[in-house]
Amino acid sequence: MRQIITAIIVLLLSIGFVTPALAENPPPGQDPSEGPCVLESIPDAAYQDDDILRYQQEVGPDEVYFPLTGHHLEGDFLDYWRANGGLYQFGYPLTEEITEDGMTVQYFERAVFEFHADHAPEWQVLLRRLGADQTAHRRNEPAFLPISGSDGEDTRFFPETGHRLSHGFKDYWEQYGGLRINGYPISEEFTEDGRTVQYFERVRYEWHPEHQGTQYEILLGHLGRVASSEAGVNTSPVERRDGIENYHPDLWYTPAPPAPTPPAVSAPAGAPTHVSKWIELDLTNQRLRAWQYDRVVFNAVVSTGRPAVPTLTGTFQTYMHLRYGNMAGWTPDRGSYSLPNVPYIMYYDRGYGIHGTYWHTNFGTPQSAGCVNMTIGDAGWLFNWAHVGTTVYIHGRTPGT
Repeated sequence: MRQIITAIIVLLLSIGFVTPALAENPPPGQDPSEGPCVLESIPDAAYQDDDILRYQQEVGPDEVYFPLTGHHLEGDFLDYWRANGGLYQFGYPLTEEITEDGMTVQYFERAVFEFHADHAPEWQVLLRRLGADQTAHRRNEPAFLPISGSDGEDTRFFPETGHRLSHGFKDYWEQYGGLRINGYPISEEFTEDGRTVQYFERVRYEWHPEHQGTQYEILLGHLGRVASSEAGVNTSPVERRDGIENYHPDLWYTPAPPAPTPPAVSAPAGAPTHVSKWIELDLTNQRLRAWQYDRVVFNAVVSTGRPAVPTLTGTFQTYMHLRYGNMAGWTPDRGSYSLPNVPYIMYYDRGYGIHGTYWHTNFGTPQSAGCVNMTIGDAGWLFNWAHVGTTVYIHGRTPGT
């Protein structure tokens, strides 16, 4: 069903009448009429890393329930799970919090969380070294023997363990948690049960060529499930506690910040001041303002499209609001790009939208591929204030054009 919905959404984004100036030969499959920030897919559970969360300041429940496995997740373990990859990185909880050797732990499909009360707060939740534990008896196998090596163009060598990290596995390691989440590589790439894998101190990477080109091309093995079986822990489901909601990423949101004191400003000529809520985008000054009739209620510094891919002027209405979405596109000045889990998206014209931004902080300068980049906090405020159908009035001229 999600695939059908996503296909419909992508079709809607392709409908439009104004085409931005693009180079003559975009790559195959890239239709310039869609706009530069096309919605590629809607994530089932948005990946969020520490850099994103530093900006979000989200609020939501302190405990949730997962009906698929019948277990709760709460407190520090929930915060860590959400901040470092969630379902995509760790999978579903297989147990409640339990005590092992005097320590609070919880088993997940791909990991085991441990709570170390005597550590500094940022290091109290640690991942068990499942990769190392489950391969301890294999140290003399060829793939696990240390080698000599050095860094290369697509290879990183780790003298700490004597193993290499290359190509797709290297990219994944660097993007999803690095040393803290995965640990050092403790093997080379090799074939196991007909699949290319590599072991790390805490995880096992698996290459799934049947999912090539998607976020599921590299997946983590279910070492947590293996660990739970070997330890004989009880993974039987429990009933949901009263008042606890089923997990969904939309349970958390960024609350509106205290209303700023807007500077004295008059609505630009031609602005829709007869509308109860409308958004002004001032390209010249890289400013976004939220208006209620003729009164400014919010303003923010933004980044609009670069000179090669400028944000288009005109009057539009938002037609789709998404808490998260995966974006992809192509621009003549920088080529193809893919951005997973873009937060607080409000599309107003085909593939043009207003959204939160975690990949740069250069606000006040044209920086985007045509969309409107905002800080995640500002985008969260606007997302909660606006409604589908909110008028967007864009005027001015992009600096540098």
